[in-house]
Amino acid sequence: MVLYDLVVVGGGAAGIVAAIVAARTGVSVLILEKNEKIGKKLLATGNGRCNLGNDNLSLDNFVCPDLGVAKQVLEQFGAREAAQFFAELGLVLVSEEGRRYPRTKQASSVLEVLQQELRRLRVEVAINSPVQTIAASDTGFTLTHEAGTKMARRVLLATGGMAAPQLGCSGDGYALAKACGHSISPPSPTLVGLKIKSPYRKALSGLRIRAEVSIPELSLSERGEIIFTDYGLSGIPVFDLTRQIGHRQDLTLRLRLAYEEQNEVLLRQFWRERSKRLAHKYVDEALAGYLPQQLIVPVLREISLAPKTLAGQLPEECIARLCSLLWSWYFPIIGLNTWEQAQTTWGGIPLNEVEPATLTSHRQPGIFFAGEILDVHGRCGGYNLHWAFASGFVAAQAIARCHQF
Repeated sequence: MVLYDLVVVGGGAAGIVAAIVAARTGVSVLILEKNEKIGKKLLATGNGRCNLGNDNLSLDNFVCPDLGVAKQVLEQFGAREAAQFFAELGLVLVSEEGRRYPRTKQASSVLEVLQQELRRLRVEVAINSPVQTIAASDTGFTLTHEAGTKMARRVLLATGGMAAPQLGCSGDGYALAKACGHSISPPSPTLVGLKIKSPYRKALSGLRIRAEVSIPELSLSERGEIIFTDYGLSGIPVFDLTRQIGHRQDLTLRLRLAYEEQNEVLLRQFWRERSKRLAHKYVDEALAGYLPQQLIVPVLREISLAPKTLAGQLPEECIARLCSLLWSWYFPIIGLNTWEQAQTTWGGIPLNEVEPATLTSHRQPGIFFAGEILDVHGRCGGYNLHWAFASGFVAAQAIARCHQF
């Protein structure tokens, strides 16, 4: 039976990069992928455009229990190293507001250059091969899968998390890690829509607006395009809020429709002047030039104001109620959207159970981790894909150093 220097469990972004980096040093590598092809989730990244990184990789863009570990990984494979890695593969990158994309704007281009390098390095890839067990042996490890058994000196677990199960992500790597002595921080979907309690969800579904959203209990705030859905709210600002929620409950979402105003006092002054200027119009007509039509009825219902009230006859108390709602419209958060809609996973292998500089297991020597299986996630903007690449790179370099001795 062939004894591989490294078996990579999982042919996603982290596993592919790790296989390439290790194989370049002469390490014999086998990728075991449970899906019918490698890179399946990579192809769906950024709606197929593949936002594969960011010019700004500061630590405040990431969430994990120990940012010191993430820092050591990102220092070894930052924005400059990522650009160099892809340039060596022949992939031309472009940057849009700091977000990095392949010039083609096609995720398939990224996967193609990665596969070309795997073929050049003669990395073996076995698809439809979900790993069932990993057991330590005299020579390293024995891995069993549906098609048989494989032997490896070292194993890299890059099986991903639980986000997007329709792409094959099921969290099955957690069981393998547990068998190696690791604990698992309970997973939760993140970078996902928020379910809110509101009588207006159906009426507002499909509406897109620019606004500010925040969670007062967590002192979090994001601004940008918000999408109303039949379950609540979606859009990048909402996704970025969820990266801090995890398993917290009893939270409130604050929607600021008047996001461009400096404070509520100035907002009231604006509406006093507007109601005088448009005194001959009904209040729903006065709102039409300020809010999308779809929002007007819900706003007026929320503050119990009749649509056909003349703007010039609005008492100060009604103006105050309107401005208060435009400034802060509160909705109870009743949950996160499903795993199928999530971009990544909150939770996974705790970082205090791996060596920071190498991502090798503290519990089972010879086992390494990379990618979403680790308890690290970032905001929207290419951070999670960069983490996959960076952690795969760092783990593979450590494996290569072990191979030399």
